[in-house]
Amino acid sequence: MKWLDLFLIFCLSAVLIPQTGVAAGRERCFRETGYCISGPILIYWERNGGLRVFGFPISNQSIQTAEDRMLTVQWFERDRLEIQADGRVTAGRLGARYLELQGRPWQTFPTVAQADPGCAYFAVTGHQVCEPFLSYWRVRGGLERFGYPITERMNEEIEGKVYQVQYFERRRMEYHPELAGTPYEVLLGRLGADVMRIDNCVLLEPMYEPIAYAYRRLLGCPIASSRELVNPLGPVQLKMRPVPLAVQRFERGIMLWVRRWGDAPILPEIFVLTADSSDPQRFTWQMFADEWQEGTPIRFDETPPAGRYAPERGFGYVWVHNAEVRSRLGWAVEPEQGETGGYRQFVRGFILSRPSNDTVFLFLDSGEALVVPRRN
Repeated sequence: MKWLDLFLIFCLSAVLIPQTGVAAGRERCFRETGYCISGPILIYWERNGGLRVFGFPISNQSIQTAEDRMLTVQWFERDRLEIQADGRVTAGRLGARYLELQGRPWQTFPTVAQADPGCAYFAVTGHQVCEPFLSYWRVRGGLERFGYPITERMNEEIEGKVYQVQYFERRRMEYHPELAGTPYEVLLGRLGADVMRIDNCVLLEPMYEPIAYAYRRLLGCPIASSRELVNPLGPVQLKMRPVPLAVQRFERGIMLWVRRWGDAPILPEIFVLTADSSDPQRFTWQMFADEWQEGTPIRFDETPPAGRYAPERGFGYVWVHNAEVRSRLGWAVEPEQGETGGYRQFVRGFILSRPSNDTVFLFLDSGEALVVPRRN
């Protein structure tokens, strides 16, 4: 190899190596939504249309269940981008999922036996794609980006107006006649925002299913069906498991003791739920480690009034050592009650089920909680 070749390789290495490090740590943030994009998802977003195609990010990158797999994903106004196990970034199957959540699975839509003139036919799903959607599909990524068509072209109301639309496995295309002749006459639907809003649906076992109005009242979300509930807690991370549980009600709230489970048991925790004066089922919560040692007496400066109880063990320890907790809760209105409960972990919180009185406690990472009966 000539010395000039070696010199050029050395120069290129000196330039490219630091640039690679910068690219790996680069991110783009958007004050419009308050979220940032980075890593492989940022590269994919920039190379495949950016803001025009995907819209703004509407979530952080996080590990979620997508297509029955745990993947790193990020939601955008018009899409959900997923990092596969091999490092590839792909788009989520939001077209199919959106129809499913609406109770209109794509398999139920009428099909055609062949394509009309000027259209392309896909025997896999039994649908054709015609202009102007066909050119858009071909030029902007085809099968890899959009998947197969899963409906015929049809009229659908979107934000108060009726448009011609067609659903594909990963997207919804919309024809906007008011923009005919411009690059924007075909737009991609805001399925990322729509599906993210309702794709927090989970099918819970009947014995642990929280009642529908609890979810509806918490975030004002619609219900897809009698069993499929819009769940503000997000997708399931850990299925229901039995856990030791203790509960005690106070004048202005509740204390719960629980030993939760993940891949390994978590140290016992005490949750203090403070009631919302305007809504008897809504609470805010705070968590304390259970620092009480077995056999250690709890010393109270006051005696509870008639009909009230002094909390004991871990509840008493938190109550005595935290004046703010004591002020918020007041005295206990019943003795502590222990039992075996159910624990289920979600992306944005968890559920505790109390079988003895058919009650479900919903804890959101935001610090909100609901305490609701499992059935009406």
